[in-house]
Amino acid sequence: MLRQRLHKAGIFAQGSEELTLYERRLTRYFSREYRALTTNPVLLTEALIQTDQGPMWDQTGPLMEEHFDAPFELFRGFLDKRYLAYTMAYYGERPESILGSHATLEQAQRAKLELICIRAEIGENERVLNIGCGFGPLETHLAECHPGCNITSITPSRVQSDYIKRCQNDPSHPLYGCKLDLITDDFGSVEPARIGVGEYDLVFAVGAFEHVHNLKLAFEKIALMLKPGGRLFLHLIVSNPLLPHYHDSDKTLIGRFFPGGHIWPKSIIECQTGHFQLQRSWYLNGLNYWRTLDAWHLRYWQSIERLQGSVLDERQIRHWNDYFVLSKVVLFAPCNGEIYGNGQFLFTRPT
Repeated sequence: MLRQRLHKAGIFAQGSEELTLYERRLTRYFSREYRALTTNPVLLTEALIQTDQGPMWDQTGPLMEEHFDAPFELFRGFLDKRYLAYTMAYYGERPESILGSHATLEQAQRAKLELICIRAEIGENERVLNIGCGFGPLETHLAECHPGCNITSITPSRVQSDYIKRCQNDPSHPLYGCKLDLITDDFGSVEPARIGVGEYDLVFAVGAFEHVHNLKLAFEKIALMLKPGGRLFLHLIVSNPLLPHYHDSDKTLIGRFFPGGHIWPKSIIECQTGHFQLQRSWYLNGLNYWRTLDAWHLRYWQSIERLQGSVLDERQIRHWNDYFVLSKVVLFAPCNGEIYGNGQFLFTRPT
């Protein structure tokens, strides 16, 4: 039996006694580490985290090859069935409400999309740009709930782009007939005129800025896309305290799964006001992402027999299992989700 063979190889299933104990111990360990680091907090002026060096996006090719262009069947095996949203789902504000929520993954992903639209103050018939659109969860939600919006979306992933195109040709999907222009390219390298200079009321980047290397260039280019008074809404993984030790992907597990990735401190994103005014920011407790990853992890193992062989070999099964486990216990579970979570930011371009 496959699970027994994987167990003998030291690849333990979600919910197994061995893995549950391992996750519990690692969570305790990293909780102690983070508490020690935050006892003497680092000032932003002392952190020496570069935000204006190098290319806008770094290692996009390896990132697609390593992660986002993995076989579609893999993502379909663990993401929610409605949106295929590959970002945090929203279960609540406080640890008690998050852990006590009875929401399904699908319901929690819809709640996240609704929250984003409310906080972005989306209006009807707006021109919207979505950077790093994934499998189109925001587009699907907008098509259902804000059908007057005219959307341009961009992703460098061929797997994601091919899926969205299939949805656009499927009469049963909300994206069929939707006012959606899809660009398959890297936002950092595509010519601004191809996207549309000064044409947008609202720009979204949901789960994309973890992969931005040069914040200054990214904000500059987004400002070019917006009309005067236009809005930018960001949703990304952040550290709530300033922890420069864990920022560099080359020195952490981030680079193992997301080449060129960053976890920006929330305070650094709030400081990006060269071309924008920050209207408001929010911190979403990391237990939201812990629950999301745990739900993905469960579905991954529920799909493992189908995925093994045709989609994943044993090495890849271990790799993705490690990804779910380590993301949960190194980032989001420690300290009741108060160290790493998601930041949401609403900026406006001055008139």
